[in-house]
Amino acid sequence: MKSQNPLDPQQARIGRVMGTIVGLAFAGLGLTVLISVWSKPFGEFGSPPLFFRIFASFIAVMFVAVGGIGARASLRYRAPSLGGSGAAAPPSAGKPIAGYVCPHCGAPLGDRVEVSPSGDVKCGFCGRWFNIHRNA
Repeated sequence: MKSQNPLDPQQARIGRVMGTIVGLAFAGLGLTVLISVWSKPFGEFGSPPLFFRIFASFIAVMFVAVGGIGARASLRYRAPSLGGSGAAAPPSAGKPIAGYVCPHCGAPLGDRVEVSPSGDVKCGFCGRWFNIHRNA
């Protein structure tokens, strides 16, 4: 089963690519409408009236703006990572309690974490619950 970690670099990369593609598609659609509406000469057979040119232009400009901003934001997005140099350590990192780590994100349990009598504990990094007795 694939990891559901929100900081998975492969999933972040796929999200960036898909966001860029969708943004460019919207921007391209808007540009296509703008060019096709305004490239036809006025007064010829099949050319749209001025009202329709302006109306289509307002809609197309919104497509270009939203698509362009979305593509640019996707290209500039940098997902934080869990490992490697310069990465932020999980907040519960410190002295791990008896070597217990979260099975969901891999963060060690800190020395001040509260464990219920039945062994249930909440990870300080990802916020998910797990039982240390079942994982031992």
